[in-house]
Amino acid sequence: FSDKYNDFIEANRIEDASERMRTLRKLIRDLPGHYYETLKFLVGHLKTIADHSEKNKMEPRNLALVFGPTLVRTSEDNMTDM
Repeated sequence: FSDKYNDFIEANRIEDASERMRTLRKLIRDLPGHYYETLKFLVGHLKTIADHSEKNKMEPRNLALVFGPTLVRTSEDNMTDM
């Protein structure tokens, strides 16, 4: 699965927003079933948290800052690369 990491990073660098979303959606659809279902559940949960950001102060940006380093981690586990 680690070979997909670079694909996701490169897709996120695509400047055209429509093309970036198409590429990311394809990469997500191509995930193995158990990865896809886990990601779907996690994103749904994070959306629920963000939907209540007026109370919990966890807007999408804050969630990205907190969960990003855990969810998108390089194989070298180097904080500089993250």
